[in-house]
Amino acid sequence: MKLYVLPFLISIIVMAITTVISYNVADYVNPPVTENDNKYMPVGNVIESIFCGFLALIISFYISLRILRERKKNKYPFNQKLQKQDL
Repeated sequence: MKLYVLPFLISIIVMAITTVISYNVADYVNPPVTENDNKYMPVGNVIESIFCGFLALIISFYISLRILRERKKNKYPFNQKLQKQDL
């Protein structure tokens, strides 16, 4: 159980950052303004950014879990870098 806490926290942070960035990009590409210059809530942009954030969560969780398992398998402390000969 302890093994999954750190990757989950990392994934949540990555998801939040990715969601905000992808929403800003989607608003830049597809601005939420009507022909009369009225602003509206772009639900499509919100759904796309949440989907991108969810994909980033899955990918970052998988990658961070693999790195953590590799470090535990080789018994490396977290403050030391992996040596090139061990890769």
